[in-house]
Amino acid sequence: MNSASHRHYPAYHTVVDNFDYVERFIDPSLSAHVSLTQLAADIVLQTSSSARLPLDVRELADTLEMEYDALQQDGMDLFNDLLGI
Repeated sequence: MNSASHRHYPAYHTVVDNFDYVERFIDPSLSAHVSLTQLAADIVLQTSSSARLPLDVRELADTLEMEYDALQQDGMDLFNDLLGI
């Protein structure tokens, strides 16, 4: 399963989207979960031992603004679709 397909399996964010479902059908070996956990742990270790966080606040602000605008547009598109506009 690639990183974008998690949104596309039929049970995503439903009552049956639980550990048993993931273990049986989505990631039986839990290899994706292990990889993401290792990555997250590595990021935490690197940033916690750093005297200065490797974070560009301007880039973060630009990204947040861009994502907010996209979300706002998607919401308007959905609203218009629901109204049949």
